[in-house]
Amino acid sequence: MKFYIDEVLVVFPYEYIYPEQLDYITELKRGLDHGGHMVLEMPSGTGKTISLLSILVAYLNHHAEEKRKVVYCTRTVEEMVKTMEEMRKLMHHWEVEGASLQPLRGICLSAKKHLCIEPNISQYPEEVDPRCREVTVPWQRSNRCPFYDTIEESPVDLPPGVYSTDDLKQLGHTHGVCPYYLVRRALKAADIIVHSYLYVVDPIVSEVTKEFLGENTILVMDEGHNVDDVCIEAMSLIYTKKDSFDAKDNLKALGRELDHMKATNRQQLQDEYNRLVNGLAIAQMAREATDVRHITQAPEVPAALAEQAIPSSLRVASHFLSFLQRLVDYTHRIVTRVSRTYVADPLTFLSKVREECSLEVSHFRYLAERLKVLLTTLQITQTEKFRPISLIAQMFTLLSTNYTDDRYEKPSFVVVCEAHDPARPLVPDPVLRCVCVDASLALRNVFAKYRSVILTSGTLSPLDIYPKILGFTPSVSKSFQMTLSRKCIAPVIITRSSESMSITSEELTSSFKVRKDEAAQAIVTSAYESLLFELSRSVPDGIVCFFTGYQYMGEILLQWHSSGFLQELAKNKLISVETQGVEETSVALANYRHACDIGRGAIFMSIARGKIAEGIDFDRHYGRSVVMFGVPFLPPNDETLRQRMHWMEVCLGISESEFRNFDAMRQASQCIGRVLRNKTDYGMMLLVDRRFGLNDKRKKLPAWIQQNLKENTNLSVDAAITVCRSFFREMAQPWAHEKDLGTTLLSKKTLQKMGRMSPSEPPTAVGGEGTPSIAGSDPVSGGRDERQDEVITAVREPGQHKRPREC
Repeated sequence: MKFYIDEVLVVFPYEYIYPEQLDYITELKRGLDHGGHMVLEMPSGTGKTISLLSILVAYLNHHAEEKRKVVYCTRTVEEMVKTMEEMRKLMHHWEVEGASLQPLRGICLSAKKHLCIEPNISQYPEEVDPRCREVTVPWQRSNRCPFYDTIEESPVDLPPGVYSTDDLKQLGHTHGVCPYYLVRRALKAADIIVHSYLYVVDPIVSEVTKEFLGENTILVMDEGHNVDDVCIEAMSLIYTKKDSFDAKDNLKALGRELDHMKATNRQQLQDEYNRLVNGLAIAQMAREATDVRHITQAPEVPAALAEQAIPSSLRVASHFLSFLQRLVDYTHRIVTRVSRTYVADPLTFLSKVREECSLEVSHFRYLAERLKVLLTTLQITQTEKFRPISLIAQMFTLLSTNYTDDRYEKPSFVVVCEAHDPARPLVPDPVLRCVCVDASLALRNVFAKYRSVILTSGTLSPLDIYPKILGFTPSVSKSFQMTLSRKCIAPVIITRSSESMSITSEELTSSFKVRKDEAAQAIVTSAYESLLFELSRSVPDGIVCFFTGYQYMGEILLQWHSSGFLQELAKNKLISVETQGVEETSVALANYRHACDIGRGAIFMSIARGKIAEGIDFDRHYGRSVVMFGVPFLPPNDETLRQRMHWMEVCLGISESEFRNFDAMRQASQCIGRVLRNKTDYGMMLLVDRRFGLNDKRKKLPAWIQQNLKENTNLSVDAAITVCRSFFREMAQPWAHEKDLGTTLLSKKTLQKMGRMSPSEPPTAVGGEGTPSIAGSDPVSGGRDERQDEVITAVREPGQHKRPREC
């Protein structure tokens, strides 16, 4: 269908549209017109992706003369593929509707391992980058990659269209060119670029796209509920004890390569020195990072700028290696001798380095660039072997450029040295961490440069936290509810094992206090058993269980195995368990899906913040019920986390308890949201812990979940099972989509009555086809009449609905 949002023609590739989709599109359009940043929480399973693409394509088409670009960020390659398919479907529908669409190019930018078509390289997915470098470097004269060289000899321009990774690889085979560098060349002409978060938050990777994006760029951060954690991870570094020994070996290897070059090609070193003196080396390296061609010349740089770029003490290669040797020895002493946790701000840490190593701290900021120049001069292609020494250079470069922050009282980085890696507390493996505590540091330039940044997800509540953490002021901040004509989700909070509350220990919780009390923990474990066993008898097909972590899941499963409960449970459904191994988890997930497909039914045991909680959808029969055992709080003894929370409390006014509750509830919401991936789906959401019933946690659930909680916030195990059986009996009843027309499904006729079929007609009251009249969405505010919000619906099965379920 096609309709108007004010003056903008929007094409939507389905026969019907949900009211919340219409509100979402309207709110997005208003935000784009206003020119500010947006925080929008859209319920899971309501077609957020296609709604986004519909208004973005329509907006680009309507404002074609402005030459604006859209950058669409996702988390995984699978999500990038889904986005490209939705975009392809949308573009095709513009043709079907006969609407006039300006030529647009939508491309998918991914890593080399997803785009390489050279047979001798692509067969080694984990080694694509170094192998590619070996056959593309300028000094490699033989065994070069033919696809890479062809990109210069026979340039190929992408015609308008949508290009996924598979399309690009096919195009590469057809024309004999490298798909990866073909995309890099096409960035300038592309209108919509789909890539991962790293191309925005990582300071090194972001150089690939930065120069092709202007201030009018519209940046979308889809599934942005964990964007702050992604920023922290991208800006932080970890240096282990093994790295310290490997860094010493790296220096010896660099010394040997330098001696060899002195003996065989001294002029190469002299040329490097001359380029550094003239400021050419850094300029050349910067251009090579974003250009396919090897640059042999670089523009002249003023002497003052050259002096600022690389200090004279670092220009001679042997002097530079001596400089690095002192830093490597110093960090080696720290990492190998640490016996307790040590925390220091960058200025204190660097002052100590200056005293003990007699080095000029101001020169640290050039280490990373100088090392890259040296590796290039020595013609080293296996740069991943020199990762440890590169970590040293990056760490001191980061600390020397971020030890002060004029915006806040405390610096954005902190140095933490620990005797044990928190990820493996029983292994004596010391680590030195350069920890970024300010998530906004990675996105500061993004929010300042681009006119519109859209942060959206199904779990962003509470909405006021993200702007504080990421350092921006949104012009639009809104959480949308889900319109339902019958209740297709049933969230419940289970707080106790039985209706009797005479014994305090009957309250269910995963707190450490209870876990240390054997008697109390035995009651909790028994209640878990009763709940899960009855669910296995009442819930059809698949059940997904989430625990707070691997340790807690291991403790519970061990008790269940000792009591014989797992054997009894397996009689009802097959049991699969997530492990820390990727391959093992993949096999377990495949077995789980197969058991659901053949009608055996299955239970998947997994953890919050794990591989299953973030990247896997349990739609339809793969997830008829999801259970969250315990509140997934962050680990209390993580020193780097404590430093981050202390920084937020001092600089942002976000207390430690507030952030812990916020993070725990967004993780819990993400877990239980796995059960509903579209509005034709249905399932139960069970939050099993008395703390979920507290206001400070329950109110942090997304609005679309809260609207269905109602009185089910303090149930016993038995009461929850009663709700479960009643829910699935109701879902088993047939349901015709005609009952939803005009309320939760809007057709062309409904939109016409709302005044959406022309750019000038004002909105009017809606008369649903055969249903009571309700107020339509206002074209400016996106608001609906309260009567519409009270209508509750769900469509039963895909076969009974004309509108494809993936929307």
